[in-house]
Amino acid sequence: MNQMLAADADVVLQYRQCRWCSSPTEHFRLLCPVCGSTDMAEQSSAGLGVVRRVGAVVRSEFLEHRIRQSCAVTLDEGLTIAAVVTASRYEVVPVGTRVRLAAVCGEGEAVEFHLA
Repeated sequence: MNQMLAADADVVLQYRQCRWCSSPTEHFRLLCPVCGSTDMAEQSSAGLGVVRRVGAVVRSEFLEHRIRQSCAVTLDEGLTIAAVVTASRYEVVPVGTRVRLAAVCGEGEAVEFHLA
């Protein structure tokens, strides 16, 4: 378990925060979606959040004890992103579940969380 926590500590999720209205947004946006400002600051997320919406469940034929579920996760910083939540249970990940960042692939395009 300690090895997993150490590996997860190296994963960083970048986002931007507007210097005018303090709204967080995805790292690839050039304009603030709230006020339209171009004055954006690069920030690093702590990697903790809560599942807000759930989507399709994908079960692997090789890892039958794990599920991967498409979800919308709201980070503690206030940003809601699309992500995949991987769980080691048979049931679906419920809304309101606390999650932590596990992996960011391809410049933040694919984000994976594990149950916290």
